[in-house]
Amino acid sequence: MIVTKTEPQAAARPAWTWAEMRQEPYRLFFPLGLVSGAIGMGVWIPFFFFPTRFPFPGQSHAVIQIQSFLLFFIFGFLTTMLPKILGVRPLGPVQYALFPIGLIGVIITASAGMPVASQIIHLLLIGNFIAFVGMRFSSRRGNPPPHFAFIAVAMAADVAGTIIRILAMQGILGAVGLRAGSLLQYQAFPLLLILGVGGFLLPKLFANQDVNPKSLQGNLGVKKVAPWIISFLFLSSYAMEVYGLAHNLGYPALRAAYALRSAVWLWFIFTDVKVHKIKVAGKLPPYLLGAKLSLIVTAVGLFMPVIRPAYLLAWEHVIFLSGFLRLTLSIASRVLAAHSGHLEILAMHRKKARVYGMLIVLAMMSRIATDIWPRGHWMHLAIAATLAITAMGIWAKIYFPLLLKFPGR
Repeated sequence: MIVTKTEPQAAARPAWTWAEMRQEPYRLFFPLGLVSGAIGMGVWIPFFFFPTRFPFPGQSHAVIQIQSFLLFFIFGFLTTMLPKILGVRPLGPVQYALFPIGLIGVIITASAGMPVASQIIHLLLIGNFIAFVGMRFSSRRGNPPPHFAFIAVAMAADVAGTIIRILAMQGILGAVGLRAGSLLQYQAFPLLLILGVGGFLLPKLFANQDVNPKSLQGNLGVKKVAPWIISFLFLSSYAMEVYGLAHNLGYPALRAAYALRSAVWLWFIFTDVKVHKIKVAGKLPPYLLGAKLSLIVTAVGLFMPVIRPAYLLAWEHVIFLSGFLRLTLSIASRVLAAHSGHLEILAMHRKKARVYGMLIVLAMMSRIATDIWPRGHWMHLAIAATLAITAMGIWAKIYFPLLLKFPGR
């Protein structure tokens, strides 16, 4: 009998390790974020069918969407990216665990009608992120890119907005204070983050350049001053809006505020991103086409209150749905593909990408209809939620299989 020599079998490895999850937190945070987004939008569906059994979900919907759904993706992206750019250690076990626990806590407290508790948890989560950066900043191997000033301002605006909102909920500040806090949390915070992250990342992606974290380190110079000036102008638009509310100035103050806000955004997409020089749609990968369209639609949403301020809530949802939601999915697509070693997927599934992109547009249109054509208000909200959740499900089916793929093994 002939005996053949066989190679020893490699020891079985788990799909992922605890250390790998902490180095790339997005692998846990992105799926949880998508679930929280489905919950935040899905609250309108049972409310439409059983309005007497469910409390009005307006506030919980807003809190879950911005302070859980978006933050899962924001924290997942930033805590994965920053250690690589700054050359510092990743999240520690405690800080890592606090993010999903806290963000799930936001969902629970918001759904249970405990708004102050939701805001306190949110404030602690922002503090956890600031501590994560602060504890590592002195040991960094390079300076962050100049655009990261926008991220710092975004965090400061969110902290201020959260404190103002808590004080308003406690009756210390009035309705104007509540609106001021909401503006800083729901608009200024995510828009400034887009200015910060998008300002250095999107031009590279649109130009099809290699995104090497070490190459993103900034340097000293005049460019470092510009983000602070732009941030000041951007936040001034919110001060103008709040001042107008406090002094009953009506639509003129609102128009002026949004005119300044949209001017800053137009500066960003035409000067930093150079959206007008981006290749024609047919040559762009689906995720970049979605990013380009979301930037343009956000500009439209920011400018429409200048023309028709009476429909302010409708225009805000243009920003939230076709702006924040679609841009979030676009950037998450790149993160999932790059970190799994499967960048080729970004140029695939064009038909599916068109489908989920169109569903997001239809969801936005249905949400606009609730304010412009109020007949069937709750039905439009339920339809918008269903369309948006379906779009996220199609996107997840394409990209979530990449979550457990680790290149280099």
